Amino acid sequence: MADQGRDSASCAALARDIALALLGSNSRRLPPLPPARGAEDDCGCDGPPYAGGGGGGDASKVAAAAPSTGAGSDSIPPSDRAAGTYYGQLRTEGSKDATVMAMASGYGLNVYRNYVGSLRNSGFEGHIILGVKSPLERGVEKYFKEQRVTAKYLKLVDCTFEPLQKAEEGKELDSHQKEQNTCAYPYSDIKVRWSRFPLLRDWLEECKECTGPVLVSDARDVLFQRDPFGVGAPEVTGLQVFQEHHTQLTNHWIVKNPVERCKRINFAEPPLLSPMLCSGTTIGTRDAMLKYLTAMYEEMKVWTKDPNCCCNPMNGDDQSIHNYLYYTGKLPFAIAVPNRMGIVNTAGVQGSHILEGHANMWKKEGLERPKAMREKTYQGAENNRWIGKEFDLTDDQGFFTDLNGERSRVVHQYDRFGIPLTDYLTKTKNHPLKKHLGS
Repeated sequence: MADQGRDSASCAALARDIALALLGSNSRRLPPLPPARGAEDDCGCDGPPYAGGGGGGDASKVAAAAPSTGAGSDSIPPSDRAAGTYYGQLRTEGSKDATVMAMASGYGLNVYRNYVGSLRNSGFEGHIILGVKSPLERGVEKYFKEQRVTAKYLKLVDCTFEPLQKAEEGKELDSHQKEQNTCAYPYSDIKVRWSRFPLLRDWLEECKECTGPVLVSDARDVLFQRDPFGVGAPEVTGLQVFQEHHTQLTNHWIVKNPVERCKRINFAEPPLLSPMLCSGTTIGTRDAMLKYLTAMYEEMKVWTKDPNCCCNPMNGDDQSIHNYLYYTGKLPFAIAVPNRMGIVNTAGVQGSHILEGHANMWKKEGLERPKAMREKTYQGAENNRWIGKEFDLTDDQGFFTDLNGERSRVVHQYDRFGIPLTDYLTKTKNHPLKKHLGS
């Protein structure tokens, strides 16, 4: 970062070092670094060093284990291309054998248009499998048929474990508490939010034509700008998990608190303090994805049976388990990809920081948050750029970019940029990104 005295050349050098660490001892010599760009790259120069999956099962073994690349027999092979975005050989065939999957129940047509529409508009030719609840809103079933989406319908059932939330005498459970006590058939042994892992596994196993790479993702806040598995995309080997912005570490409560309470392991202090991994997007080969989804389900059953693990009154504790499994070496076939350097760009943390900074700046000028959100664009926004070039987040057409300036293939949590983004896309006539979303 500029205020840390780092220039883009040193950021590029760090990106190269990270790539070499990921590739491990089998890496070939990488080509020379590309010329430094004019703007500062937000590549995590002041962030922590790469920490891969390693270690053993219990806390003492994990603490004693030195960080490794997490590379196993399924690790991604080295690249002949300059470090910056891609790891591994590039795909020479299209995405007909690939699969994109999500649990996407309860949404309106607009959300499906953004997710499915942007995916098909990216050139994706493969399978799309979505978990949904019946009845679908008007127009959704027809849209799914047009876009060749396979819909898998959830059946909600009573849970077979002790309720996580009990109503106080004379009161009813609120909607969140009711969800904590709801399960999905046939997985009545884990709460419904966790059931997506074994259900997606089952649906993937059922799809005999789904032989290529697989992306499991959230749906509401994901957009596709380029085919994630098209010609020129990284060839997928093993499992890829994706780091969030370098300022987000495992000392965040969403990992620290549940894991410490459940496993007596402290992810907030070295040597386990590590980059946060987002459980909302994971990529792998068919076999690696099946192994990962099974590992998540098996661990969730363990957590459900333990009172110190089961009863987190929050959403998102699947991310706690996701990080726990990776950083304790239980996913040896996985590697962690730094943000904006792989197939997925997880934009949420940066978006939240920028949105809050925007609101606070205008509050100092006497403009309250709701008015600032509606009336003030982000600094430097002009033409198709909804945010200034100085932020180094988009190209001239307003599409999100990776650290090397190429358009990101998959963007997760783009909605964290809030109203200044969505309003700008709506108000700008024929905005390329708005048209691409399909809504």
